[in-house]
Amino acid sequence: MGDGPDVLAYDAGAHRLYVAAESGVVSVLDERDKKLRVAGSDHLADGAHVVAVDPATHHSYYPIPSSSGGHPVLLERTPTTP
Repeated sequence: MGDGPDVLAYDAGAHRLYVAAESGVVSVLDERDKKLRVAGSDHLADGAHVVAVDPATHHSYYPIPSSSGGHPVLLERTPTTP
């Protein structure tokens, strides 16, 4: 997990928990047999500590306050299969 985890989003259909941290690290945990296992964790972007999940498509969304171009951007990620 990144430093200062402060936002959680759970995709019930995919049994996947997203943890966004103040440090810009987003971690993804898969729930199987009532246990959580880290599927991945990486620094997404500075300020990437908000996450939303679309329960129909299982896509995750991350609003970034400032991209490389200096403007806000909304990142969309397609889920990978565990």
